[in-house]
Amino acid sequence: MLNRASEILEDMVTSFQFLANSLFAVVCAVMGISFLSLNTPNKPGLNNYRISLKVLATSYLALSFLTLALLVFNIKDNSQQYFSFFTLSVSSIQASLFCFTLIILINPGFFKTWNIIRLILPYLLILLLYFVSFVFYGDPKIESLRHISQSMENPTLWVRLVFLGYYFFQLVFYTYLFLWETRRYDEGLLNYFSEVVLLRLNWVRVAFFSALLMGITALVSGFFPLEFDWAFTLLFTVFYFAFAQEYIKYNKVFTIIESAINLPQGEPVAYPIRHLIKTDWLHYKKEIVLQKYYCKSGVNIEELAKKLNIGRTTLSNFINREEGMNFNSWINRLRIEDAKQLLLHHPDYTIAAISELVGYTEQANFSRQFKQITGESPLYWRKKVAS
Repeated sequence: MLNRASEILEDMVTSFQFLANSLFAVVCAVMGISFLSLNTPNKPGLNNYRISLKVLATSYLALSFLTLALLVFNIKDNSQQYFSFFTLSVSSIQASLFCFTLIILINPGFFKTWNIIRLILPYLLILLLYFVSFVFYGDPKIESLRHISQSMENPTLWVRLVFLGYYFFQLVFYTYLFLWETRRYDEGLLNYFSEVVLLRLNWVRVAFFSALLMGITALVSGFFPLEFDWAFTLLFTVFYFAFAQEYIKYNKVFTIIESAINLPQGEPVAYPIRHLIKTDWLHYKKEIVLQKYYCKSGVNIEELAKKLNIGRTTLSNFINREEGMNFNSWINRLRIEDAKQLLLHHPDYTIAAISELVGYTEQANFSRQFKQITGESPLYWRKKVAS
């Protein structure tokens, strides 16, 4: 009876694994084809994005082909090993792939020759060491922690341990690199746009840390019995599908953020370049306040600079130096000051109406900015002042 129950359970696990692998193969194939068929605008800033689509398509299709081969030929890994060289290689390559493809979304110029060399060189060195050691000493099977102490004299094991250490270094370094680039990206947005809530690309952050979690999970999964492989496969399937869905939408957002992440060097030729002092800024600031340029919905620093007939970089430097803040913060402070006057002198105006009058496209964003600057919500501030 116990043997029969064990056989039924084994058959169920096998079926789950087959279905999970089949679903993973189909998802990777469909998403890989989607990457190749995606039509992107012919803009220089999207060149690296187009390259990344081809790289991702190749990776997705290769994973699909490999998984299908495992299913067709019924290949099973009955000797699951800890930190095998193959597992580490796949994890390391995928960590690099996801890191670089996500960073170029917020910094299109990041994908350069030196960065590629810095990515490939350590891996090629470890690969060479492994190949030489494998030829002369073989590769021990590490199926338990006890096997590690028993194989300490084998140089190949040390190569794998070095690779494991390098992989964890990759995860830490890529996290630092990604956080550095996202901070630069946010600074670029804040120095260009008056509203950035919908432009922060939070999904890129979610995708990166999800990929980081998947990389760790791929290693940890080797310590679980084979009966749980189908659950890990489903988890990876969900991640690969969600990542692809968001990645192919990027070209729509790029048309909005292009100017902020591809800032030209120097001042435009059309504007005279001269030494500008504080009195110049007072003149420009007066014009901005009198004309209420900041109340135009969606105003950015490019438009404002054109109205003042100065360069964008000059205007940005003025705001940073004389006002002590970025473009976004300064515009929001001007808007909130106007909003205070409207709240005070027009009690019949709704919060939504005031939000629109001072240039906000969303009332929620207005309320958030108002509370951030004053420490109180618009409605509470109005009631307090009225009383």
